[in-house]
Amino acid sequence: MDRRDFLKYSAAGIVGLSLMDRLQPAMAHGSADERYSVVILGDTHYDAADPEKYHAGYTDPNPKREALHRREFKRNGDMWAGRCKDLVKRASCLVDDDTRYVFQMGDLIQGDTADYDTHKRFLQDAMDLFKSELAPGLPFLTVAGNHDLRGNDDAVCARAYADYMVPRLSQELGQTIGSTNFMFRSGPDAFVFINFSKPDVPAIEKLLTEAREARHTFVVVHSPVFPYDDPKYFWWFLLGNRKDSHAEERRRMRKLLASCNAIVLCGHVHQTEFLDWEGDGGRITQMTMSSVWAKESQGTYKELANGRDAYGTLLFEKDPSLKTDANISLFNEYRQGIRAYSMANAAGSYKLVVNGTKVFVDFYAGDSSRRTKRFVLR
Repeated sequence: MDRRDFLKYSAAGIVGLSLMDRLQPAMAHGSADERYSVVILGDTHYDAADPEKYHAGYTDPNPKREALHRREFKRNGDMWAGRCKDLVKRASCLVDDDTRYVFQMGDLIQGDTADYDTHKRFLQDAMDLFKSELAPGLPFLTVAGNHDLRGNDDAVCARAYADYMVPRLSQELGQTIGSTNFMFRSGPDAFVFINFSKPDVPAIEKLLTEAREARHTFVVVHSPVFPYDDPKYFWWFLLGNRKDSHAEERRRMRKLLASCNAIVLCGHVHQTEFLDWEGDGGRITQMTMSSVWAKESQGTYKELANGRDAYGTLLFEKDPSLKTDANISLFNEYRQGIRAYSMANAAGSYKLVVNGTKVFVDFYAGDSSRRTKRFVLR
């Protein structure tokens, strides 16, 4: 039976598998020198072609914002009726005998629902789709994104997310997790999942401290941990905000990440971005991933910026009014430690490979049959 037949029969029969059968790969940690891989999708914004399926009754008090969201419904419906199906099919072919997990980097769904039950149904439909297409027999794990918590009442949607996702991820992983911040180990390596929305800083610090002695500490979080080079969203990173009112807390978090020599896997910005940084006595390497194939051109890799000096320049070119002392200082604070940096407006699928002390990510733009680019993380 070849892999396509296996996927077909596994998807049809997944409900009949025993819990132990489905969790076995999560418990097979392997030895320290064993090579393993993780297949990754970035943001997906899963949605239906018919906006009434998940968005019936959705409203926003700001008419301009609601109009923007409804344009996103149309974008998503078009993507998932066409290009994104091909992207997921390509990603499924990256799963092989050494693949232990399949990850998704948050914004699993578009969100923007009217009630608790619809939001849970939206999440379950997306999880079941990606599980059947990519990860039958493997743990399929996602991290909380802002869209995953968004609707007429964000508090209701956040509750629906936690009520559905905590037990679902516990089942996928084969261990009980108590919240949307959690950690698990794979041999000598640690994976720390962080809910970046209203972050529970003490809980995150506790998890990172527990992971500090791991060979590789992978931090999976929807948002970047470095300021993003865009005029609208440069402040939207872990513990960042427009006024930088959490500066002390963000620097403490950065120092803790550096003490773990963290490898950050994230999404949110709908770009493929690589940033390797040294400072605070350690190293942080960030790989930002996107599977939002909204435009045909995003199926190819074309860099918008490359190198330390290019970091934090695009936002000032696009909006010179942002070139304030405070904003320049923010990017300079991070720029001085950059060892390597690149950013491209490209979407696709990704394969993280861990081979002893070596770690790299292979990127496949769009539905490309060949590797587009390799990013060496360690």
